[in-house]
Amino acid sequence: SAYDLDKTADDNFVARGETVTFTITTTFPSFEHPTAEDNSFIIVDTPQGLDITEVKSITVGGTEDVKGQCVISEANANPFSINLSSLIGTQNANAGKKVVVTYEAVVTADDGYTNTVNAFRNNVQMGSDGEKGFTGDVTLTKYAENGTTILEGAEFKLYKGTKADVTTADSTIKALYFVKKETGEYKLATSSAETGATQILEATNGTIKVTGLDEGKYWFEETKAPEGYSINSEGVDTEIIANNEANVSIGKSIKDTKLSELPSTGGIGTTIFTVVGCLIMIAAAAMFFVSRRRTEK
Repeated sequence: SAYDLDKTADDNFVARGETVTFTITTTFPSFEHPTAEDNSFIIVDTPQGLDITEVKSITVGGTEDVKGQCVISEANANPFSINLSSLIGTQNANAGKKVVVTYEAVVTADDGYTNTVNAFRNNVQMGSDGEKGFTGDVTLTKYAENGTTILEGAEFKLYKGTKADVTTADSTIKALYFVKKETGEYKLATSSAETGATQILEATNGTIKVTGLDEGKYWFEETKAPEGYSINSEGVDTEIIANNEANVSIGKSIKDTKLSELPSTGGIGTTIFTVVGCLIMIAAAAMFFVSRRRTEK
C-alpha cells in the first residue's frame, strides 16, 4: 500500500546561487520477507535548476543520524538517490518508523526550480511529492528627457539595497555580480568567481534585463551615460516582493539629460573674446601714455 511522502523547502522564492534546505519525510516500509537479499528501500530525488550539494542528516524513528549506514549519490548527481536498504534488518525492526532526510541544494537556474522526490520499496513507487521555487527579474529601459526616445550605450551597477543604504558613508554594500546571457540580458552570478562574472551591465539596446533575483530592495547606479548625455545620479530604486506561486517581473525606466552644446572644433570658440580683450588693453595703454604726456607738459 502507499506510504505518505512529504517534501518541504525552507525557501520558495530564491536567488540564483542561493542554498536551499529541503526536508523529506516518509515512513519506513515493512517487508513480507525481511531477510530476502533483493529487498530495497530507496529515495530518489530529481532536481531541476538545482545542484544537491550535501545530505545533512538521515534519521529513522527520531534516533541518531544514520547517514553513514546509507548509500548516497555523489554531490550534483541527477537523479540523486539515497539507498536505505541496509536499515531493513532481519525482523522489520524499522517498519512504520518516521524517516526524515535533510539536505542542501544550490539554485543554478535563474528562473526558479522544481524538485520531485519519489520513494521506492522493492522498485515499486511508494509515494511522490515535490517543491517549486521562483525568482524575480527587472527590466530597466533608458530614455532621453522626453521619455520616449530610447538611448543606447549606458552602463549600470546593481546593488541589493536602496540608494540610501548604498551611499551612506559607512556602507559596505557591494555591487552584485552577473553573467551575460545575451545582449542586454544578465543572470545573477552564483559567485564573483563564476566564469564571465561582471558588475558592469550594458544597456546596448537601450534596455537591461537582470534575472535570478530574490525578494528585496535594489538600486541601479548609472556609471556611464550615453554619448551627449549626463549621468542620472539618482539612479533607480526598485523592489521585488516574493511570490511562492510564480516568477515576478518588474519594469522600470530612467531618463538622462542632454548635455549643453559646446562650440564645434574649428569654430570661433574663444578667439573673439581674446581679440576683444587685447584691443581693450591696447586702448587702455594708449590712453595712459596720452594722459601722462599731458601731465608732463
